[in-house]
Amino acid sequence: MSKPRAEVVFSSDVGNMDEWARRTRIPLTTADALGATYARAHRWLQALRQQLIHQYHWRDASPSDPRMLFSLETSSIWRSSVGLPAGPTLRLQLPVHASSFFSPERRVQWQMVFHSDIFESVRKICPPINDILSLVQCLLTGLVTLVFEENLPEGLHRTTRGLPPVSWVNANEAPLIEIFGPAHYKALRKACGDTQTAFKLEVVHRR
Repeated sequence: MSKPRAEVVFSSDVGNMDEWARRTRIPLTTADALGATYARAHRWLQALRQQLIHQYHWRDASPSDPRMLFSLETSSIWRSSVGLPAGPTLRLQLPVHASSFFSPERRVQWQMVFHSDIFESVRKICPPINDILSLVQCLLTGLVTLVFEENLPEGLHRTTRGLPPVSWVNANEAPLIEIFGPAHYKALRKACGDTQTAFKLEVVHRR
């Protein structure tokens, strides 16, 4: 029996986000409203950028792209036997406008960001990366999910987590209320604390 395998999955499918909206009972609002909420999160995201630069040795990537809220890079966390980076340079980007996540021309770009080792491995040892993932899950639920797969005798069990742990939501109450407002925050906290809501289980039966 194989161990559960976890990966971060980016999907700009609006139908998928609508399914998560029904699951969480937090309605999927208009594109303009989502964009405005994302814009209110800019200050927090920029603070996380500063943490990455000053505490975790990330640097601004060049040339700068005006379409990006920020673009950072760092060397691979993996090292060769002689201590040199054993992987490609990691690049973390987030857009100025949330609509960029849904642009077909940029789908591969965002897959490369969220499917990279940044969110696979670095987030486990770098709290600001995990904060970015959790915040994006709150802002655009269903856009970025954590998927755990486990092969069991009856088939493949796929568990998808669409929201961060309620402990993270509680720990960040003040900035989340500033972004979402008290009513939305309460709904978010309730959804994150409900396993049936925050997780989706699928079983792919063997033929």
